[in-house]
Amino acid sequence: MILALALVAPYSTERARAQDTPASGFVLSLKNGSTIRGRTLARDEASGTLRLTMTETSSGAPRSYAVVAVDDAQGIKASTTEADSIVIRLVGGSELKCKEFSLNGDTISVKIGTASHIELHWEQIQSITFGS
Repeated sequence: MILALALVAPYSTERARAQDTPASGFVLSLKNGSTIRGRTLARDEASGTLRLTMTETSSGAPRSYAVVAVDDAQGIKASTTEADSIVIRLVGGSELKCKEFSLNGDTISVKIGTASHIELHWEQIQSITFGS
């Protein structure tokens, strides 16, 4: 019986950890050279900080997140090689799909294709998520 518990406990702990760890998502590059990985991104309008949810519970609720000053962030890319895996929903219902975008104070520059980009202000953005 003790042997059965010893074998089950690591499996259930590892399984729970695997559910909470994102398999794919954003990679937020900071100006100091470090990176943070997460699944959803929000901007606090009052403070201007970015909140990157790093892990979620099985119900999708944030479990851990990083708060980053916009001035410290350099850019965001999708962690996978799949094209257009970042979805930016705009106020009014439109959405953009891209693989990466860069941050510059109150604006973001969304890279569309290989040679063009679109400039957006944060107040135009409803949400930024990683997904298909």
